[in-house]
Amino acid sequence: MDNVASAGIPHLDVRLLKFSQACTVLLTALAFITQQSWLVVVAAAALALSAAFPAAGPFRLLYRGIFVPLHVLSPRIVEDDPAPHRFAQAVGTVFLVASSIVLLGTQAAPVGWALDLIVFALSTLNFTVGFCAGCFVYYHLGRLGVLPRVRYSGSFHWRGV
Repeated sequence: MDNVASAGIPHLDVRLLKFSQACTVLLTALAFITQQSWLVVVAAAALALSAAFPAAGPFRLLYRGIFVPLHVLSPRIVEDDPAPHRFAQAVGTVFLVASSIVLLGTQAAPVGWALDLIVFALSTLNFTVGFCAGCFVYYHLGRLGVLPRVRYSGSFHWRGV
């Protein structure tokens, strides 16, 4: 997520968001279909980097380094707060780290794959219809004073596709 704020208004690239969601959907689905737990670890690491260090996120680097220069995708900058999206990535990271621990360290594979599939389902929901469950939770936690409020006027908005 790019934060190229001008005049204090936060902005981000929605095509980068969609690209990141598509990568997450692909990795979590591929991990489940092939039953390769190392792919869950890769997805967890990618989301963790993207949430903690957005400029170094592997999906962003792939998008900016290959897809944009080759004109496969082009940025679409909109006014939006990147914090809820990073929160959603962090929640996805927690689920995928838990999935990785269960898959690699226990005999409870169904639990590990269920956690992977939760991230798959929520990423697919966001990618296909534009509803970010993590953003929704962030907004409501902000209203309760648990997290900072979003940095744009208005309330939670469902961007749609």
